[in-house]
Amino acid sequence: MEPQAPQQPQEPKLETHTIWLMIGVALFFDALGGLFAPTLFLPTLVNVVATLTFFIWLKLHGIKFTRGKAAGFGGTFLVESIPLVNALPFWTLTIATIAFKSKVKQVI
Repeated sequence: MEPQAPQQPQEPKLETHTIWLMIGVALFFDALGGLFAPTLFLPTLVNVVATLTFFIWLKLHGIKFTRGKAAGFGGTFLVESIPLVNALPFWTLTIATIAFKSKVKQVI
């Protein structure tokens, strides 16, 4: 029996279908934020749920929150907390950026 080579830690990997599902959910949260923009409490609630959803979802897929990703995630949370500005699709932009960087790492 030959000795086995040590296994290298597997890079976090986001499948294409998972990326599209994440972007769809981000669009949903952005649409809810835009719909509830004139109110005070509901956009904040949508923002908290979106933050927790994407944080857990990305953690389950092995995406680590380095300083850059955490800053982008926190910045999105803060921008989405501003009334009327939360109607802009910042969650979609953030998730698409994280997914794009993940795919680029897989290719390289």
